Amino acid sequence: MTAFPGRWITSFGALVLEGKGATLTGTYRYGATQGQLEGVARGGVLRFNYTEPRESGSGEFRLLRIGKFAGRYTVRGEKIARLWDGHRGWDGLWETDFGRLRLIHDERGVHGSYAGAGHATVLGKANESTFSFRYRERMGSGEGRFSLAGDHESFAGEWRAQGKRDWQPWKGQRVHPVPGLKWLVVLEAHWQRSLAEPDYAFGHMLRELFARKPQVRVRQRFFDDAESLRHGCRELLFIAEPVILMIASHGRADGLSVHGRRIDTAPVLDTLQSAENLELLHFSSCLVGLDRDKALRGRPFPVSGYTTSVDWGASALLEFTYLDLMLNRGLSPAAAAAQLPVLVPHAGKRAPSGSAYRAAGFRFVPAASTNVLVPIRKLA
Repeated sequence: MTAFPGRWITSFGALVLEGKGATLTGTYRYGATQGQLEGVARGGVLRFNYTEPRESGSGEFRLLRIGKFAGRYTVRGEKIARLWDGHRGWDGLWETDFGRLRLIHDERGVHGSYAGAGHATVLGKANESTFSFRYRERMGSGEGRFSLAGDHESFAGEWRAQGKRDWQPWKGQRVHPVPGLKWLVVLEAHWQRSLAEPDYAFGHMLRELFARKPQVRVRQRFFDDAESLRHGCRELLFIAEPVILMIASHGRADGLSVHGRRIDTAPVLDTLQSAENLELLHFSSCLVGLDRDKALRGRPFPVSGYTTSVDWGASALLEFTYLDLMLNRGLSPAAAAAQLPVLVPHAGKRAPSGSAYRAAGFRFVPAASTNVLVPIRKLA
């Protein structure tokens, strides 16, 4: 595993780590605040103490790949660990001439996808300052080369199509998450079966519910089949901030149901494997949360849903509460899921005596990782 020393772009600005062997020191700056850290790295994990003018504490960075670490820190005197992530070099999200480009730098090289031409991919080799690659789109392929700026915040490059001689420019600027911003993305099937039914959509209601919250962006898109659903899921790769994804449609024990056709959930979940900003996938669909659906388990993100044929109004009441706990009250998905049956009693396996709603059988499957962190940003 590649060592930690070098320049990183982190949750709290640029971090420069220096040192030889296991002992490392670092400096970072976010806003007007400058901090220092020192620690020891072993087995791809850097454990450190940090100091700032107004606080101090301890933490750890876990190297996930050449270009990314996942970290956490705890302020002295507190018990809750908070997120501190970082990436370097080519790894990260870029705004380019051809839409947003998501790059991942690991032991195999640099690979990723961009949004400007449908589902397009890049794959190549890189060092600290240059990246040479092949690209592939639905309608063609070619090659390209990028040069990284000294501050790792932009690149200048060029590309040419297969069989062509002339090169064309391709520039990019690194995209930084907006502090405190979170997305609710609703991918929804059309519920209407004929022209006799009026228009209605759950995503429209959720958009109005959170319209008053400037730190929440709600996006709703419709899907008609498996490919359009996977396309909506791939779009999450090009969002910089944390995302809660809701998939709303008719459901069945072996998947989703759209216009009477089955959509297997496993390929949909596979599409989301690289969406590192995905905080929760919730199926607003009947029966998808059944225990026998093995596709829900072992994912890098938590998944929730229902084990019953839940009523529209009953699920709406549950989900308004569930989402409000996360997007308005700041609870983690696991904490919100734990509170939900307390606040809305018919959410669980049994409804209270005399309840007008049947039990929804709400089920929460935690992420494969056991590290539960609270995504709270420092304030500059």
